[in-house]
Formats: sequence, structure tokens, C-alpha cells
Amino acid sequence: MILVTGATGFVGRHLVRRLNDRPARAMIREGSSPRFARTVEVVEADLTRPESLAPALTGVRTVIHAAAITGNVKEPYRGAYDAINREGTENLMAAAQRAGVERLVVLSGLGTKPAPEGSYMATRHGMEEAVRRSGIPYVILQPSVLFGDGAPFIERLADLARVSPLVPVLGGGDLTFQPLWIEDLVRCLILATRNHDLDNRTLALGGAEHVTLREIQQAISRTLGKRRLLVPLPLPLARLQAGLMTALLPRPPLTPAVLDLFSFENATALDSVEKAFGFRPRGFREHLAAHGLEG
Repeated sequence: MILVTGATGFVGRHLVRRLNDRPARAMIREGSSPRFARTVEVVEADLTRPESLAPALTGVRTVIHAAAITGNVKEPYRGAYDAINREGTENLMAAAQRAGVERLVVLSGLGTKPAPEGSYMATRHGMEEAVRRSGIPYVILQPSVLFGDGAPFIERLADLARVSPLVPVLGGGDLTFQPLWIEDLVRCLILATRNHDLDNRTLALGGAEHVTLREIQQAISRTLGKRRLLVPLPLPLARLQAGLMTALLPRPPLTPAVLDLFSFENATALDSVEKAFGFRPRGFREHLAAHGLEG
């Protein structure tokens, strides 16, 4: 039995859909109303409530851990990033040990590293460390930004291109990314559940091309049929705006946490997926040209 945490999130939804030929259990938050195939078992549990995790893990051999608050989401309460990402993963690891789980496949993010306490990056690194300390064989996947049907990063950039003739580009747009198609990431997650050659490894993953943020925005604007002027937005000003929007809006288009991702190049080797998983991932601009933003 495979347990998928974060089953109602962007990655989790795509992943559960691809697991319909294997015994799978989707862990969801209380009150969620997901639509999964009838073959998928659904269980309500909460990473911040350790007592709720034992039923979710009963009979589970493999956990695919995709439950975390991502940096683009406003922190619902002070300390929530840490309570869910780090402490929640620690709770899950303790429950997995008691349940006899044999394998962990964990979704993290490219560039995760030790960071000052209280920062978003520190919570993501704490999540990884909880997995490494668990004593259970694991594979940690660290993808670059994702694209494909419903990808939040691309949707936010597309929303800007739809409504404004002037589109701000963080930091001048020169930062490099390596967008990875969601279906290619899901394929990697599933392959990682079976490939014991990857045991106890942390794998940085990216798509088939390196592109700057400016090039990403230009490709999105072309796909939408919009001619847009890209205007550099210095990071200090972006941080000020992110703080104000986060204080005032329930769903801000920019958060202080997401700006952590703009402090380093969000790219890795172009053959990262092929080396670890044996296939070539889809290129971002190739995908937009063939399928548009929704594919």
C-alpha cells in the first residue's frame, strides 16, 4: 500500500491520478472534498495532530510525502510553515517508524539548504532532515519550479500577463530556472518508489532547458497572444510589496516566503532526470508551443 500525503495539493492530485493501478491511500485534511478514482482509499489526518496519523499508516509500506505549505501560500498563522513542514514531518516520521513503513519518497524543492531559524527555507530544510534522521530508506526529490495543468507558479505569471500591459519581473528577470513538467515529476516520484539504487539520496531535478525568469514570462505572454513590456522589479522593493500584500490580502500574489527562491539560481544539470530515472523530461517552451498553458 502506498500512502500519499498532501493528496489534494497540486502535486498530490496529479500523483494520485497516476496511481490508479496500484493500491493507494490518499491522506487529506478534515473537511476536504477530493474527487479520486474509486480504487483510491481516502483517509483524513493532520500532520500537526500526531494521534491522527496511525490509522493513515496502517498497512502502508511506502509513503510519498507531498504535504507542505509552499512559499507561494500565505502563512495561515504565525509559525505555520514550521509547524507543518518541519514539525509535521517529524510527526509523520515517528508514526511511520511505529507502523513499519519500509520506504519514503519525499517532495522538497531545488536549492533547499540550512537557513536562519524563522525563515521559510529553514522549515523546508527541517523537513528534509526529519526524513534523513528517520532511519527509513528514503529518496528526496528537489524539483525546480513546475509547469503543467494548474501549476501555481506559471498561473501567477500568466495572471499578470492577462491583465497588465506592464509586467513586473523580479530582480530584473536574469535568475535562471529549469521548469519541470508536473507529469514528469509524478513519473519520477513513482519510479523512486521502486528503484532501490536511489536509496538515501537527495536528487536535484529540472526540465530539459535553462530559462531566465524574463524568458519564462515572454513565453507565457506569447502563448496568451499578449504583447507585454517587462519592467524590472528590484528585490528590495518586491520584499516591501510582498510584506504589504501579505498583511492585507488573504491570497497575495507575492509572499515574503516565495522571495527566498529568488536568492539563488533555481537550476541544476540538464541531464538530472535522465541520469536518475532514464528518460528525457519535456522542455518548457516546447510544451507551451504544443499544448499551451493548460496541458
